[in-house]
Amino acid sequence: MKSIRIENAKSRKPMVNRTFFRTFSAIVSLSALVACKNEPKSNGETQVKEEVSQEKAALAFNDSKVRNQFQHYIHLKTALVNSDAVEAQSGAKMLMENTEDAALKEMLAKIAALNEIEDQRVVFSEVTKKITEIVDASISSGEVYMQYCPMAFNNEGGYWLSTEKEIRNPYFGDRMLTCGKVTEIIK
Repeated sequence: MKSIRIENAKSRKPMVNRTFFRTFSAIVSLSALVACKNEPKSNGETQVKEEVSQEKAALAFNDSKVRNQFQHYIHLKTALVNSDAVEAQSGAKMLMENTEDAALKEMLAKIAALNEIEDQRVVFSEVTKKITEIVDASISSGEVYMQYCPMAFNNEGGYWLSTEKEIRNPYFGDRMLTCGKVTEIIK
């Protein structure tokens, strides 16, 4: 490519065309302003957090009692994930106070009376079956994830419900926290 040189007649030295330079600088500056649009800097992480929050907020039930029951179920599940037997007892008691189902109350009373986390986990498996029926009949929007660990209960397997796709196994806690998979999405 051939370059164009503008020379000063007196010194014969190359001279920059000031008009061209000013025009070029103005165009570059204007382009930068238009591209930025004076918007705050954002990154993908912020957007992902907002999307997750919107998904969680979308979960709703036809009956506020079921919403409360499900929240207490998640409390109980989280206590089991954390291998916290005392908190599992507390979650079971709260769920028991918010249900009228006699069979479910009986299961929850067992969890509340048990001190060993492994024993609580066995009963929790039965609680999950009952809560799944209730949630499935009452969910009006959003998603609940049915998750499964094939190794739970001496490789017989065990299910639980979650509000997130990410696996947090209540049957093994931190020993095998991510063992499992989503088997169904309840909508």
